[in-house]
Amino acid sequence: MDLALTPAQAAARDTARRLAQELLAPHARTFDAEHTFPTAHLQALARAGLFGVNIRPEHGGLGAGAVAYALAVRELAAACAATTVAMMVTNMVAEAIQTFGDDDQRARFLPRITSGEWPAAGFSLSEPGAGSDASSLTTRAVRDGDAYVLDGTKAWVTSGGHAGLYLVMARTNPAEKSRGISAFLVPGDAPGLTATKPEEKMGLRASATTQLVLEGCRVPAANRLGPEGIGFRIAMTSLDGGRVGVSAQACGIATAAHEAAVAYARAHPAEGDAATRAGEIDAWVRAGFGLCLRAASLKDAGRPFTRPAAMAKLYCTEMAGRACQHALRSLGLAGQDAAARVEQYARDARITRIYEGTSEVQRIVIARELLRGVSA
Repeated sequence: MDLALTPAQAAARDTARRLAQELLAPHARTFDAEHTFPTAHLQALARAGLFGVNIRPEHGGLGAGAVAYALAVRELAAACAATTVAMMVTNMVAEAIQTFGDDDQRARFLPRITSGEWPAAGFSLSEPGAGSDASSLTTRAVRDGDAYVLDGTKAWVTSGGHAGLYLVMARTNPAEKSRGISAFLVPGDAPGLTATKPEEKMGLRASATTQLVLEGCRVPAANRLGPEGIGFRIAMTSLDGGRVGVSAQACGIATAAHEAAVAYARAHPAEGDAATRAGEIDAWVRAGFGLCLRAASLKDAGRPFTRPAAMAKLYCTEMAGRACQHALRSLGLAGQDAAARVEQYARDARITRIYEGTSEVQRIVIARELLRGVSA
């Protein structure tokens, strides 16, 4: 694979690197300790074009593609993985609107996302009783004239309570399973929509994760994304792209752990094991990001990338956990100090193995695609 970057890809990476170092890194530890949702920092990312890395310029995006997006995510996540996950989900929602929306929806929603007018957008598929088996969701959307009325409870919603727009999957046909699900663009201030108190999470603490309670939430029919019955396809397509992002995020976390391990090894040259561990982390990160970029390049080429995205997410997120553990062993007691941030990297890395499809789900996806004879 040719690793030479286009000017647009290099520009997205360099912009993200600058903002990561200047804007995110100085505040990431405080955000984590205080569970602070980084509204102003997210809006700064949006102003730099990073809320629409793969969104066409006429809608305020960079139009730089999936490889550029992966490069940007890795840079940001090395500084603050929690801020980055809000940016990632916002990009995922924007891409769903670009791909499945009509001209009116693109004009109404995309500029408000890419400009940062809304500090984030949220993706809402899971429910308290429907996680890995998302097709069993029970939230209902009932047509009522020129609107739909939504009722139900969604779970694990990134940027809950802060997002200006949510992409919500709800059942329009109870007689069907996956084909009975439709997608709706629900404004964050819609009557009948309530975000609960954020979950007390192990990691990614600056990313508000909530339930969404929909009680008689009336949404215009013009806000249905695509025809009735394709909501599950929209969700699965979005998750394929999202897994490229999570892979890059995990590589960013592992990169930060690697840098901490290298700094420790240089300061303690007599401890040869520390240098060996740092070298091993370096090899893991390079291998993982190669998988991530391969999946991203296939997406940019318009080729199937479900299996490569699942492979990248499985390897990169599991690798990030190993990398953080290696770094913690290298630093010893110093690694437990919050000031070193390595313990934060380990907590953040653990969550990447869960959302947008657990590691177990990725293994199922890879096996299914393999047995179907998908060659990508």
